[in-house]
Amino acid sequence: MQRSKYVAIAFTAVAALTLSACSSAAPETSASNSATADYELAKAGTLQLLVNSDAAPFASVNDDGEFEGFDVQMLTEITDRLGLQLDIKTQEFDTILPSVAVGQADAAASSIADTDERRETVSFSLPTYTGVMSITVPTESKIEDAKDLDGKRVGVKSASRNAEYAEQYFTDSEIIYFPAEAPMFNALEGGTIDAGFFDGQAADKYVQQYEVKVAFSAVNDDNRGAAIVLRPESDKLRADINKTLREMLADGTYEEIFTKWVTTEDVQPQLDFLSGYYEKFPKDSYPND
Repeated sequence: MQRSKYVAIAFTAVAALTLSACSSAAPETSASNSATADYELAKAGTLQLLVNSDAAPFASVNDDGEFEGFDVQMLTEITDRLGLQLDIKTQEFDTILPSVAVGQADAAASSIADTDERRETVSFSLPTYTGVMSITVPTESKIEDAKDLDGKRVGVKSASRNAEYAEQYFTDSEIIYFPAEAPMFNALEGGTIDAGFFDGQAADKYVQQYEVKVAFSAVNDDNRGAAIVLRPESDKLRADINKTLREMLADGTYEEIFTKWVTTEDVQPQLDFLSGYYEKFPKDSYPND
């Protein structure tokens, strides 16, 4: 049965343990550390994960100060199966990938799309989700399609896939950048932007709770889905994560986690997408081979 656990925000730094090469009596190594010692991690035995805490249902912080969501539980299950501890911290979305790229963290996950541009500095696991991007507007808005955005102020989350899409296709709009979804939605409600370009899940959440609607949605032609972000040199870690993702899809764990957290979507399109994609790329060394 799937075991859920959540990792509280860490506020204290953990001092690094330095072993002397000259020591005649080295400390005993645990079975877990021994088994995972060859993973490319900043701290042996621990996967240091960055998330954007304003990305429900993928990653968020609950009232008890604990991380939760689809990506959080996926990474909790993956690290459990690999014998790793999981240490989660939150950062603004536009700083997450640069932090992984320079080795300040081992991984990141907050429904982060795998793109060619991002692959220049980081690597990705096999996908864990594919979704749509939704133009969200007030219920009384007359915006119905992309042409209606001409001359309008469109909000996007900085450094997101939605921002890249808007820059490419909404060229006659004024693109307004926000560090996270919450301030963007506040701007939409306050009337300082005419439309917000949200991930489909976030748009569904707002539509259910506020006087807004989805005017239209878009999907990138080169969509690879969202995946776990890793450092480029993390070859063994990435291969074992990919292998674990295949196992979780096959044994039903993925479906269980998805249906728990992503309550506004049918799981079957995800299962179909992932099954087809994993079959198309059968090597766990993906995306290197």
